Amino acid sequence: MPISLRKHEEYFTFHDPMQDGKLIDRKTEIRFDPLTGETSRIIFDPGAPFVPKDYSELAKAAEGKKCPFCAENVSTITPRFPDELVEGGRFVGKEAVVFPNLFPYSKHNAVVRMSEQHYVKLEEFTEDLISDSFKAAHQYIKNVLEFDPKTEYVSINWNYLPPSGGSILHPHIHVLASEQPTNYQAAVTSSSHDFYKNEGMNYFISLASEEREHDERWIGKEGSINWMHAFAPKSHCDFLGVFDAPSFNELDSDAFDDLAKSLLRFFRYFKENGLESFNASLFIPVNKHAAEQVHFRLIPRMTIGMLDTSDMNVFNYLHGEPLSLKAPEEVAKAAAKFFAGKE
Repeated sequence: MPISLRKHEEYFTFHDPMQDGKLIDRKTEIRFDPLTGETSRIIFDPGAPFVPKDYSELAKAAEGKKCPFCAENVSTITPRFPDELVEGGRFVGKEAVVFPNLFPYSKHNAVVRMSEQHYVKLEEFTEDLISDSFKAAHQYIKNVLEFDPKTEYVSINWNYLPPSGGSILHPHIHVLASEQPTNYQAAVTSSSHDFYKNEGMNYFISLASEEREHDERWIGKEGSINWMHAFAPKSHCDFLGVFDAPSFNELDSDAFDDLAKSLLRFFRYFKENGLESFNASLFIPVNKHAAEQVHFRLIPRMTIGMLDTSDMNVFNYLHGEPLSLKAPEEVAKAAAKFFAGKE
């Protein structure tokens, strides 16, 4: 089997006061990403429930005149693109409005204001709202690629609610485009090409096929997107969607409709499990190559305990080592029921 699912188990022995001082062995499982070789750790889950916050009161205090994305402000105080990039300075969809990020993270960085409503709860998102926003982002990328042919790396990114790092409650996504990759893009591109060179196959297509066949982390399929849980997750859950499209030019309107339908299914899983916030990224190869594939990653974010402790710590930031309280196989089975009948 060309895709190797490798893990290493370690055991820590101690007397557990929660079990009357019984001598126990507690396991830590180190998993190796089958593409990049990067490791993540599955650690003991104490079983404490995730408890989502209600941001309704905070939203009331921050909406309207105080929010640059609300209707009375978005067309007057947000930045404008140069006309040679976007005629008129902004894209406007059904509710989506696309404009430059005032504090850019990349050579090209658009913000897509997703809705007119200031605070949209998970259960209030609709297929049209999500797909319209991603289609508007796609149009911006198309303009960038025509305007700046040196662009090689693009992604569409979503931070939802404060635990994700989102600084504005009003739902919005970021579009990044640059000549330079992020660390993730560089690692995945390099490793995908190595895999293709060594195995003669596309890694992501092979992974989706094997995960579906073995059914340990397989979740389901929505239209043109194959969904599974990552073997070596980047957080407590890590949902991976592999598109049929290999690159930007093959992404069509239906693909974004499929993504929107998929996200609504995951949002129902989130609500059932006390999850509210998330990070998500759509990674889009610019040029078609047999080694590369459009793919999506979705990671819930949360705070833990009475102190509202961040779910990110020294392991994530300084060791570059994600931790997960949840076993991927268990999460996949729980999420799969929301895709039942979509094979």
